[in-house]
Amino acid sequence: MGIFAQEAQAPAPQTPPAQAPQEAKDAKYTNESVARLSFVEGKAFVQRASDLGYEEAALNMPISEGDRIGTSEGRVEVHFGRGNYIRLDGETKLDILNLPKKTDDIARFRVWSGNIFLVVGTLKEEKAIELHTADSSFYVLDRGVYRVDVRENKDTEIQVYNGLLEVAGEEGSTLLKGSQRLEVSEGRFTSKPTSFIAVANDGFDRFNESRTAATGRQYAQSRLPEELSDYEADLEEYGEWTYLPPYGNVWVPGGVDDDWRPYYNGRWTWLPLSGWTWWPYEPWGWSTFHYGRWHWGVDFGWYWIPMNMWGPGWVNWWWDDFYFGWAPLSYWGYPGIVYGGAYYGHYYGAYYPQHSRALTVVRRDQLKDPHIAQNALRGDSLKSLNRMSLTNRSLSLKPAGSKISVQPLDGNRVLLRNDSRGSGLAQDRRINRPSSGGAANSSEPRAIRKPDNPGKSEEKGGGTAAKPQSVKSPSGGGEKKAASPKS
Repeated sequence: MGIFAQEAQAPAPQTPPAQAPQEAKDAKYTNESVARLSFVEGKAFVQRASDLGYEEAALNMPISEGDRIGTSEGRVEVHFGRGNYIRLDGETKLDILNLPKKTDDIARFRVWSGNIFLVVGTLKEEKAIELHTADSSFYVLDRGVYRVDVRENKDTEIQVYNGLLEVAGEEGSTLLKGSQRLEVSEGRFTSKPTSFIAVANDGFDRFNESRTAATGRQYAQSRLPEELSDYEADLEEYGEWTYLPPYGNVWVPGGVDDDWRPYYNGRWTWLPLSGWTWWPYEPWGWSTFHYGRWHWGVDFGWYWIPMNMWGPGWVNWWWDDFYFGWAPLSYWGYPGIVYGGAYYGHYYGAYYPQHSRALTVVRRDQLKDPHIAQNALRGDSLKSLNRMSLTNRSLSLKPAGSKISVQPLDGNRVLLRNDSRGSGLAQDRRINRPSSGGAANSSEPRAIRKPDNPGKSEEKGGGTAAKPQSVKSPSGGGEKKAASPKS
């Protein structure tokens, strides 16, 4: 027998075409619409756009526009597109004002205080990435590495390690090239651009260098679509690749136990744009649960088939008055079934088998629970459920307390809080994005203008970083032909 036996097929004269998940059909998001925390060290917090409270920052936490990220005695890295990262030093506060979507390609950030590195590996067009502080605005014109230090919410220093940046202050704008720095105080340039030596002068510089080395590792043989190249290192470290027709290269995770299944070791979190979005605790989980599909085989258990379209979670859902359930989609768009030592990727019976090892069911009040793997129904508890028919429709349920809306304003979309705390986001006003001036590597002069000022109000907050749950010992398993599962 080969590495993988032929997948079992439900007996049917013809398999009807599967429907794509409803959220994929109607999605307003793109691959870059939801960012993630790709590194967390020490104490950090995230305040959701739709929540009044704070959450502890943790690895692979989904980040949406309108969110606020802050650190106290810690550092955080935000991954927001291919080769694009924002790294926060300790005592730093950052607002995610905008992330790209189908109607808007801009990534826009507001630094309230502290120090950040912006690493730009991909720039679709000039000024597609913006940074704003209390007294200045920065528009990225080329790929590069940029450091911004904000002191007491009024003085800003920008250093261009390499790349090209437009800096706008109260008196106009100027270009800043590689190995140049500039200081801005209360909206005014305190000097002309001056040269500096781009070496690691402090701990934050060294942290940035170490993270750049970790995220920039190159491999002689790439097995991922070009869009997913940032995840190559994690997958190489935590699993193995093999070639399996008709899918091509598939990835087998190491260190998962016999009871593990996709969309199990993590939690669901609700985001305004993408709805219920899976937050994986596995360090390798962002790419494998938001791109591609999962199948199961006899010899290696679960394996992942890469694809290049992002989704909040590639599952089909079931729910009744008391429970929610979900199962990962197969390569063909059907909810996968693991039963009797076989995998069914084309099964389309009226009811989904409750004893499938691909199924996860929790009580309705546990959908957002951070311990889904511990609370999921098992054994006899599943027998008491009503017959279930999984659907490609996404959950329409929104969590209680969602208090934001997305409204147009002079052609821009702005997140508005419906609370009276006077937070920075509540005070944010529209940002007049300057028009693009051509190719991303252009260095021609730009028009002089005043800076965009998203407001100067802010609030303090803090938190302790949470660690992702560990993934246990590896399992075998296998795949073989079997009779059709019974519902």
